[in-house]
Amino acid sequence: MKAVKYSVLISALVLSMAACGGKAKQQVTLEEAKAGRDQELFREGVNAIRKGRFEQGRILLNTMINTYSDSPMTRMAKLSIADSFYLEGGSKSLAQAEVEYRDWVQFFPDDALADDVMLKMAEIHLRQVMAADRDTTHAKLAERQLKEMLRRYPGTDKKDDAEGLMAEVQEILAQHELTVGKFYYEIRESAQAAQMRTEEILNKYPNFSRFDEALFLHARSMADQEDTETASQDLTRLVTNYPFSEFRPKAEELLKRWKKPVPEPDPAKVSEGAPEGKGLPSRMLGFVFGPKIDTSGKGVIIDRELNTDQIVARAQEMAGTAKSGEAVTPGAATTSNSPDARPRRATGAAQDVEVKAGSSATDKDQTAPGNSKPNKKTKDKKKPDEGTSKVLRNP
Repeated sequence: MKAVKYSVLISALVLSMAACGGKAKQQVTLEEAKAGRDQELFREGVNAIRKGRFEQGRILLNTMINTYSDSPMTRMAKLSIADSFYLEGGSKSLAQAEVEYRDWVQFFPDDALADDVMLKMAEIHLRQVMAADRDTTHAKLAERQLKEMLRRYPGTDKKDDAEGLMAEVQEILAQHELTVGKFYYEIRESAQAAQMRTEEILNKYPNFSRFDEALFLHARSMADQEDTETASQDLTRLVTNYPFSEFRPKAEELLKRWKKPVPEPDPAKVSEGAPEGKGLPSRMLGFVFGPKIDTSGKGVIIDRELNTDQIVARAQEMAGTAKSGEAVTPGAATTSNSPDARPRRATGAAQDVEVKAGSSATDKDQTAPGNSKPNKKTKDKKKPDEGTSKVLRNP
């Protein structure tokens, strides 16, 4: 009776462990390799992703990659899988998209699409950037990714796009430093902390739209630490380069109080006119909902505004740019998916022929055209020994 109880208990434990332990395995589809099937799987996978069936599309593309690893479309299939996670959205899918894109760039750093992929990695973080008074992790990662892209591909045709995104993300980072600096100066009354935050702006973000305010805050923090010389330099720079700043009158007043010369504004800056600033409604929306950075809703390969044929045609065009040494595009006579896909000689020779130096056509075991009698010397020389079997050449 006890043995029965123990067996039932063990069975229950095994079933519970099987139900709870480990994570579910991803569905894997196996099929027999067929010529041209890699192209069909790619088309079906892209079509599924384009219609929002992301998991189904990834299964089809993974089946193609595993079954036809030497297909010239393998690179595009891997990139389409990364696109599927990017298009699916959500923090989890975007994180997986970055992993897939990063792996792709590491495998194909010289591909024509490598710069596009790195820009897409930056856009992943830009889509998750929060307001300037909140966590700046994604903003810093986006800035780092854009700098790395421009460093590795200085001649990219995406340079203008990358620099535009860089300006937007640096505006957010600079605003974050200014907000924190004002908090330390006005609430915590820590001039040194405010100095460190504003120096971050002065050294890293010269194009910040509120650079004049950062200069004025830095000057005040230095004056509170009895360094009026440095503060005077900040105020002089403010008056000269920002003639329309709301802080200019206060800066001139402090310079006069410290008996420092008050400079004239730069005529070139005056001729430029007052800069256009964001209105109060726009700033309030940015504070509540976070910054709005225009990022592409398209993948590197998959654009859901295009039909499947257009996407596949572009992918095939990019796959055709493979360099020598990579997977060779299958020809009409043979495919890389067939069992006997051995390359043939360009001469089309039917058999291997070894011709020794000094030999002539009459030395071959053939009768020359127009000669009814074979050469006797050659016939005797080429006569096979009795008992030996003939070796058939591979045609």
